[in-house]
Amino acid sequence: MADVGSTSRGRQADPSQHVIWWRDRITTSIARSRKIRGANYVQIASCDPSSGEPRCRTVVFRGFLPIDLASEANSAPCVMKMITDSRSNKVTEMGQSGGEVSLKKNNVELVYWFGKSSEQYRIRGHAQFVGDTFATDPRLSSQRVQQWGNLSDSAREQFFWPDPGVIYPGTPPVVPEGGRDLEGKVIQPPPKSFLLMLLYPTRVDYLRLTDNYKQVDELVVNEGGDVDTQLDINVETSWRFSRLNP
Repeated sequence: MADVGSTSRGRQADPSQHVIWWRDRITTSIARSRKIRGANYVQIASCDPSSGEPRCRTVVFRGFLPIDLASEANSAPCVMKMITDSRSNKVTEMGQSGGEVSLKKNNVELVYWFGKSSEQYRIRGHAQFVGDTFATDPRLSSQRVQQWGNLSDSAREQFFWPDPGVIYPGTPPVVPEGGRDLEGKVIQPPPKSFLLMLLYPTRVDYLRLTDNYKQVDELVVNEGGDVDTQLDINVETSWRFSRLNP
């Protein structure tokens, strides 16, 4: 390890250490690629519990959760937002997480590749789903409703289709056009099939190919904190980051 640093609730290490907290680094990476079509497509992998086989799919990263569930006023939010269908296989593969979030058990890994800057982030952590029969924390439910309204019309329509993965009947199903009512307003509340999918990172492997720079950031629960925490438990956490050989 050439360089080692740490950040507690978002504080950056000494710049002379040449390491930057992953959350600050990825903000710059996203800004540089903002105008590139598809720059917010990420790959998220899980494991089929019935067979032990890996599963990977592309989803759209929809930003970081703008609310701070752990009351870490001095740090940027780290929880990543995506969406999915409650009837999709990934829900089962990721354990159908409800209101509980474990910082100890990782059940997914996400890869975010930035072609313009040749940077890769491998983000490991715990997935959580927000919906009618999943997590129902009012703060998260509000984020789900907001995300539903932000979707494109075609994306909303998909959640009104019959069960995914079954044989196509030959004719398109009758669904609300654009996910809107007769007055043209977005249908609210969202259908039960629509889930907000959150990723709580616990480890980030960063690689920059232009100069073979590699760094690993790991979430650390300070002494006295509960590793298996729930949303309303405010534990002291920090990020420890190390520079490694590529």
